[in-house]
Amino acid sequence: MIITVAFDVKNRVEVMEGWPIKTGDMAFFLEREDNVVKRVCLAFSNVGIEHAPSFTPASNETGHAQIEIRGGSYAALARKAIMNWQAVVSGLQIVDLDYDDYELRFRAENLDEEPHIHISSFRSGSDQVLNSACDFEQIGRAFCAGSISDERIESTSHFREGRIAFEAGRYVDAYNNMFLFLETRYCDGKTANDKQVELLLKQLKFCEILERIATEFAKERGASRNRKFDLFEPGAETREKIKTLVLLRGKLRHHSLKSPHRWDPNKQDEHESAARFLGAVVGDIVISESLEDIYAPAALKKFREISVNTGFETKIKLMTHRLERDRTLALDMSYPTTVVSSHLCLTTMRSAIQACAKEGQLADTVRFEATHSKTDVELFSLDFDVWAYTQTRAIETDKAIGSVRCSFEHFRAGNIMRNEFSIPVAGHKLTISDVWKLLGSSFDHIERRDPTTRIMRLKLLLNDSTKAIVAYRVGAAVKN
Repeated sequence: MIITVAFDVKNRVEVMEGWPIKTGDMAFFLEREDNVVKRVCLAFSNVGIEHAPSFTPASNETGHAQIEIRGGSYAALARKAIMNWQAVVSGLQIVDLDYDDYELRFRAENLDEEPHIHISSFRSGSDQVLNSACDFEQIGRAFCAGSISDERIESTSHFREGRIAFEAGRYVDAYNNMFLFLETRYCDGKTANDKQVELLLKQLKFCEILERIATEFAKERGASRNRKFDLFEPGAETREKIKTLVLLRGKLRHHSLKSPHRWDPNKQDEHESAARFLGAVVGDIVISESLEDIYAPAALKKFREISVNTGFETKIKLMTHRLERDRTLALDMSYPTTVVSSHLCLTTMRSAIQACAKEGQLADTVRFEATHSKTDVELFSLDFDVWAYTQTRAIETDKAIGSVRCSFEHFRAGNIMRNEFSIPVAGHKLTISDVWKLLGSSFDHIERRDPTTRIMRLKLLLNDSTKAIVAYRVGAAVKN
């Protein structure tokens, strides 16, 4: 018999494909409607028929029928496995599951079991704001990442609740949940203010992220008057920043009507910037852990083996173009997916850059062109501008270059949006190799900010120029 435990997804999560990830007697799969995930499911095969629901008709003695559901132990196993997966994927995509109201399904594996299964299923508001249109490969590889610690599962659940509360405008709940993440991870059960400050100060990774995010928020405050951020005094040391966070936790967590300093539930906006800041710090920690697990070689190997063995695979052909008349690369790449997305295009391009660098061809490679192996439809292209074809093969300026602008268009919530940022550049000259490095830095910067960004076009521009020195774009056949 097969027992399936299905958990409803409470927020809106878009995934363009979904197929069973089978490992042993367990199979993880998504139920979707129009690319929107409705349920996350875990199926257990080879279950003894004694675990099937039993139905006892009404008798003269009792006067009523009786139903006994025996799948509770599998529901607990499923909840544990899915919480493990949920914690891994949370850095990329918040998946808010209803663990209290799950559905149990029972299905026969052979004809002999069918007469024993009298009940096929038993059951004990979507929001788009948390959806980042995560690729199924990332979701599937999160399930293939293996077991993680209970401490990480517990602390990441606080991060999830904090993200959901923040998007709902419950900024006090958001801040408290984000601080619960820090307490669970780093504070060793200590709740006294001074002890928490000292314990957090010993976490070098946390302190590095805290300072970096504080610097980014300070720059943002200077650039925009609409986003107030005055949590810290200018020039405050790390210890003072941590102390501020700890003291605010005490103020927001211990709500007393007798206190003249209590927070007003009707004025949550006063704490929006604090919740946003702490959420950014904790989010950086969770995202880095998710990326480390999802892109680990072991997870990729397991996911690829499952996908190829079950026929869920896409093959891409990529041609490189060089200025020299030497050998170019013709790459045939295979990916464990059935949908060609903008994420897949970017992954393919990164792999091609690595292959060119390995062959020593990157210094004079000026064009990529990728097509679908079956349909021969163009998937993406990357082109250097005419400066790369000149005799010097370089950009040279009288004044120091200073910085290069990265302008990119990405798909989000049904719309194409445009963003821009600058990358510092020293000196007066840019070679083809320099531009390849700048291009890689641009994609890395975007991925660090949001690993689910769907890049449709990207250009690097010099100073105030409107002419791209290199341009990347996906084809019309690529799914957003």
